[in-house]
Amino acid sequence: MDRRILLLASFALCFSGCSSMRSLMLDEAPPSSSVADDVTHPRTPDQAYYAGLLMMQRGDPDRARREWSRCLAISSADSPYRLDCLVALEKLSSPGTLMP
Repeated sequence: MDRRILLLASFALCFSGCSSMRSLMLDEAPPSSSVADDVTHPRTPDQAYYAGLLMMQRGDPDRARREWSRCLAISSADSPYRLDCLVALEKLSSPGTLMP
């Protein structure tokens, strides 16, 4: 993935209320459990989608799959991020397909 996607994901998570972007980017341990909850349990579908992108950027497809599955679980049927998460999960499950 190129840096533009990482930058976009960073801004989206920061503006969506995720307070632990720095720890994600620098691979640091979160300072508190509430901050860890922001990362491991996004509150909105857009947070979950962009957290999945960050996990792919960091080379962790299993965690990306969990984030995108969570996006599906918390999004409404008409949420624009629902389709994005479905597509990302499909690409992830297709052998030989690289994520953007």
